[in-house]
Amino acid sequence: MNLTALSILIADDNEMNRWLLAEQMHYWSEDISLARDGQEAWELLQKKRYSLVFIDVNMPVMNGYELIRKIKSELTEPVVPMIAVTAHVQSQDRHLLIAEGFNDCLIKPIVLADLQRVVAKWCMPFVVDNSDYYADKLLEKVEHNRELGRIFLQKLFAETPDQLASLERALQNQQIRPAWEIAHKLHGTFCFYGFADFRTLAKRLEQLLWEADLASAMRQFKKLAAKFSDLQNMQTSLLQRLNTEMERATDLGFRQK
Repeated sequence: MNLTALSILIADDNEMNRWLLAEQMHYWSEDISLARDGQEAWELLQKKRYSLVFIDVNMPVMNGYELIRKIKSELTEPVVPMIAVTAHVQSQDRHLLIAEGFNDCLIKPIVLADLQRVVAKWCMPFVVDNSDYYADKLLEKVEHNRELGRIFLQKLFAETPDQLASLERALQNQQIRPAWEIAHKLHGTFCFYGFADFRTLAKRLEQLLWEADLASAMRQFKKLAAKFSDLQNMQTSLLQRLNTEMERATDLGFRQK
């Protein structure tokens, strides 16, 4: 799943719960705001429009039910998806929270598959076809020069696997500085290509290595490596879409003449 421009708000009075959900959401976004209670969440919501808001139902100062009512009645901007997060509702009783004004519900402890379901369901405007997205970004970079796009794509597929292998060895050997240097290069590579999802993963990995958090860095590396493996699997379709987009642009140019 490719998500770009996602901004997330997590409201939960439990610090560990906030951290765990933020760690899971880092797979999709680096733009994550945290609130310790409903009042803090309300103040943040008045300053910024988020793509998705996770609200713990039981919070001090202003609980989730009070917050959702305030949001529905007082926010002038279109209300974004509000996801209730609770450990006190059974899955068959989700409709009770929907009736209170929430759009969906996650049951603690949050399972990644459930989180993926919620993100896919409520953030569809940000989901793009992988091949289309990567082809568009690559063509933007090369100003729609198809041959140059092919060269860049081949370079990416030729160099990145070795970099990932070297990074994994450095992580396994607890060589933080060499691992950080490789992660930094990868972050720069994906910034160059404009692949926002890869850039987000690489940036997070670079940050974790800078903080010397090897355990989290290894988990983040596995996410990045798995995502690049997915990209490798779509290499043929990506080249086809690259050609198709170029042909469309060429046809349009002829028609305009």
